[in-house]
Amino acid sequence: MIRRLNPAYELLRSRLEDCEKLIAGGTLIHRGRNRLYIVETGGVTLCIKKYGTPNLFKSFVYRYLCAPKGLRAWRNSERLREAGMLSPEPVAYIQNNRPWGIRESYYICLYHPGRTLYEWGNQPLGKIRNAIEQFAVMTARMHEKGLRMRDYTPGNILQTEQGFVLVDTNRMRCGRVSIRRGLKEMSGLWMQPDAAAYLAQTYAKARGAQETAPYEKAMRQYRKRFWQRFARRHHLSNEIIHHDLDGTQYPFDLTATLS
Repeated sequence: MIRRLNPAYELLRSRLEDCEKLIAGGTLIHRGRNRLYIVETGGVTLCIKKYGTPNLFKSFVYRYLCAPKGLRAWRNSERLREAGMLSPEPVAYIQNNRPWGIRESYYICLYHPGRTLYEWGNQPLGKIRNAIEQFAVMTARMHEKGLRMRDYTPGNILQTEQGFVLVDTNRMRCGRVSIRRGLKEMSGLWMQPDAAAYLAQTYAKARGAQETAPYEKAMRQYRKRFWQRFARRHHLSNEIIHHDLDGTQYPFDLTATLS
């Protein structure tokens, strides 16, 4: 059942009401607990996120006690866009219920082609310096407006001709963001030490810091803790490889980033 529909896409209502039919004719681009599909219909290209059916407890909570993930993604995308950030335009939120809670739900937005930040993993600073500068300034603007993405990971940030587009927005917090909190949010990005230091330096300057050395040191500490925990959790010792949507492989040298 359509719970929310962007008025600009009212003509798509009848097509969206049978979301499973749309998905069947689309392209699966991510398989997991939640699935992502690209679908072309009515002259537009949509990205449809089908959320996995929650367990009994979460099913009840999402229906009666708090906003479900898809609805939060819609609201947060609107907040980002109102603040001048780039995020895909919401199209629809669909939710099917059972007597005690939610069954399945879908968040639908316009599709944005772009490259993820995974490609920064082992890149030399000289090759991505300009991109890092633009990204640092954009992130500083977002944090100064009191918005921070809790899943600020390489796959949730797209590089496009228009700028950096923020996707998968269901986990976001509003409120004051200190420079150190902002750096900590970026500690899980794929990049090597010199690139991370330059990101910290540029971000701190964009936030008005006069002295950047303490923030570069803080970034090293945040990254070391993050990647050590990540390596232990996933039983990794050296290198990880991400396979992007187009099949491109992006390696990330853990040994180098922790040195």
